[in-house]
Amino acid sequence: MPEYADMKMTRYVHDELDTPGPTLNSGLAHRILARSPRHAWWGHHRLNPEWKESSSDAFDIGTAAHDLIIDDRSDRIVVINADSWRTKEAKEQREAARAEGKLPLLEEQANAVLAMLAPLREAMASSPDLAGLGKLDPERTLVWQDPLSGAWLRARPDWITTDRSIILSYKTTSASAEPDAYTRTLLNFGYDMQAAFEMNGVEVIHGTAPTHYIWVVQEVQPPYAVSLIGLSPELKAYAQAQFDAAVSRWAQCMANNVWPGYSERVCYPSVPPWVMAQAEELLNAVD
Repeated sequence: MPEYADMKMTRYVHDELDTPGPTLNSGLAHRILARSPRHAWWGHHRLNPEWKESSSDAFDIGTAAHDLIIDDRSDRIVVINADSWRTKEAKEQREAARAEGKLPLLEEQANAVLAMLAPLREAMASSPDLAGLGKLDPERTLVWQDPLSGAWLRARPDWITTDRSIILSYKTTSASAEPDAYTRTLLNFGYDMQAAFEMNGVEVIHGTAPTHYIWVVQEVQPPYAVSLIGLSPELKAYAQAQFDAAVSRWAQCMANNVWPGYSERVCYPSVPPWVMAQAEELLNAVD
């Protein structure tokens, strides 16, 4: 079972791997459970012949910060000396950078990303819980076959210790990085599924399960505060259950080449308790 140190992100995203068939990653697995297998099929480069990679002109400070900070990939960022993308020259420079696999940023945007670097390093260096981690290997691509279902899977941890015992995942947020507040974001975006994928991949490939999984979460507005959130035993069990369900469903769809969408039956959703309480208040007010 392989682990790749220098695989390009485009090859990973496009699933251009030496496997007998398409592989499943955590983002598509989360889509299977949160939406439907059909949505996962649509978003897979090797399954959907109409798949197209989308690019946005909107500035994503999180993506830029991730590229700069993980493995210090400042070589991927190209600073464009312009106030905006409105001019023809700026647009041409942007497209040329993208064609080379670079990340074009306006000077103001690049300065904002660089401003996040010092608070992040300070937070990680000052935490007693991160002391002694040693050298961290960035962006190792993991490719393995699930022992139970036989499905081929892939994952790409941001950082992992050389002994493969601790995984760190860097996240950015435009909201609050305070641990209790960020937990809802973590679950909504399926980052628990991502943790399960990365931990399962390390265990199958290296024969030893990681002991800790830590999210390093940073806000994208000043003062660029950072929080450290660990995978608790309860969340780990939940994430593993999500992983097992999604991988099993994927394997079934692959075997039958049937990718269902939402249920064909009429659904009758239950009313949330807070809505019922609100209705009672309205009725009492009328009485």
